[in-house]
Amino acid sequence: MKHLYLLGFSFALLARLAGADLSAYLGQADQAEQAGETDRAIEILKRAENQDHGDAQIEKRLSRLYSWKIEDTNVPGERKIYGELAVRLGEEAVQKLPNDPQAHIALAAAYGEMCEMVDGRTRVEYSKRVYHEVTRGLELEPSNDYGHLILARWNFEMATTNPVLRGLVQVVYGQFPPASKEEAVENFKKAIALAPNRTIHHAEYAKVLEAMGDAAAAREQWQKVLELKPVDAQDHRYRALAAARLGK
Repeated sequence: MKHLYLLGFSFALLARLAGADLSAYLGQADQAEQAGETDRAIEILKRAENQDHGDAQIEKRLSRLYSWKIEDTNVPGERKIYGELAVRLGEEAVQKLPNDPQAHIALAAAYGEMCEMVDGRTRVEYSKRVYHEVTRGLELEPSNDYGHLILARWNFEMATTNPVLRGLVQVVYGQFPPASKEEAVENFKKAIALAPNRTIHHAEYAKVLEAMGDAAAAREQWQKVLELKPVDAQDHRYRALAAARLGK
């Protein structure tokens, strides 16, 4: 009986230590992500995955990070690999964490990135998943700034869909979705209000304002991009674009 007690105690201790190790890994990965060190964050999470394969907290983070990696490469093959990884891990995370807003929003981002790499019909089908996942994520966490950014981009893309795809959108969605440029602008404003120091919000809003013909408002957003401190490679790309737009 004593041996059985010691064995049970050992298993409990190992489980506790494993949980502590996972928490440490997640904390380190989150710090690296916030510092803009995407590759380092992925490396940390891959080490954690070797210890806790299939953990949903690892999967949702990797899904988000692989979506960001898509923007860091111009190699088509690599972009598709990262996109497929982001979608697969995001789907797995959502199944295990159905009430986790970050999991839903990470999956929405993954499908959004994949939209640029597929045919017309698949793109429309993926856009429907984007809408479903991001709206669910925002239901769970209305203050998620990335969620509002994704919804802003979805609204603008749907509102400016070319006539050829509009019919396909109606077929896939059942009816044309309630999207508008005005809603896109409101979503951008919400994202910026929630996280005014995120370069991506101002840069993507500036692009939409340009497309809508509001050059003055777009310049204000590009100027804000230059004023913000860049955190990662994407921020530096946005700064270069802002400088070009402003002639600096």
